[in-house]
Amino acid sequence: MKKKKIHFIINSRSKNAITQLTEQLQKSSHWTNEFDYFLWETQYKDHALELAQKAIEDRTSGIVACGGDGTINEITGFLVETKTPLGIIPLGSGNSIARHLKIPLNIEGALKVIENQNVINVNAGSVNDFIFLSNMGVSFDSNFINSYQSIPSRGFYAYLKAVFLALYEYKTQKFSLYYQGIKREVSPFLLMVVNTNQFGYDFSISRESIINDGKLELILYKKKSVWALFNLFLASRFGLKLSEKLLEIVPITEVKIKNVSNNFLIQLDGEINPISAEELSIKIHPRGVNIWVPH
Repeated sequence: MKKKKIHFIINSRSKNAITQLTEQLQKSSHWTNEFDYFLWETQYKDHALELAQKAIEDRTSGIVACGGDGTINEITGFLVETKTPLGIIPLGSGNSIARHLKIPLNIEGALKVIENQNVINVNAGSVNDFIFLSNMGVSFDSNFINSYQSIPSRGFYAYLKAVFLALYEYKTQKFSLYYQGIKREVSPFLLMVVNTNQFGYDFSISRESIINDGKLELILYKKKSVWALFNLFLASRFGLKLSEKLLEIVPITEVKIKNVSNNFLIQLDGEINPISAEELSIKIHPRGVNIWVPH
C-alpha cells in the first residue's frame, strides 16, 4: 500500500523540536507504517507559508504546524484556499489556538490527535488580504505584541514585561466602526476581533467565542489605567464578569475600522503587521480551514 505524505513545518525558534519529533515518530509503528513524513524547518518570516505551498505541490495528505500561533497563522494563510487538513503541535508561548481546540500541549499528545484523523472545519477571519484564526487587534494589544517581540526572551515573564512597557507607551486612538448598519466613534484601550475564547496561558476575555460558529466577536475595553488593566487581568484569568461600562462584546459577521491617519499597526494571532489603508475590512473568510482536533 502506498504511504501517505505528511509535512511538518517547524518554527526554527523551537529548540530541539526536530530531535524530539523524530524520536516520537520513529518509535510509533503508525507513523513508520502509514506515512512518509517530512520535517522542514523555517528560516525566516513567511517561510512557513512558502513551505506550505511546497507541501501542497508535493501532494501532501496534511500539513502540521509545529510552533506557536504565528506559525499556524502563516500556514493558514495558504490553506484557506485548499481542503488540506492542518495538524497542530503547539510549541509556542501562549498557544491560544491549540488551547481553544483542546489539543495537548506536548508533542506526544498532539501527535496522537493527528493520528486519529478527526477533522473539523473552522472559521478563518480575514483583514483586507490577511488571515487570522484566533484574534486580531489594532490597539493596546498590537503595541503589547510589538513590545514583546523586542524582548529577546520568551515566556510568561516576558509577557508581563511587555505589558508594562506597552502600558507606559500606549496612547489611545480614535476609531470609526461600521457594523450591522451602525456607525460608532470610539477611543478604546482595547479594540479587537476574536474568533476563539483564548489569548494564551488560559486567559480569556470572550469565553463564549467558538471557532466554528460562523461568528466573530468585537471586543471593546474602554478604560486605560493600571487599575482597569488589573481588573481585565483578573477577569480574563478567573472568568469574572466585567461591567459593560468597562467591557463590551458584540457578536458580528463583519466590521469596518477607520482612523484619521489611514495607518494601522495590527496584530494577527500574535504577529505584527503595519498596514496603510483607508479602512480595515474584517469578516469571516468564505472558506474555512480543516484542522485535526481531539474527538
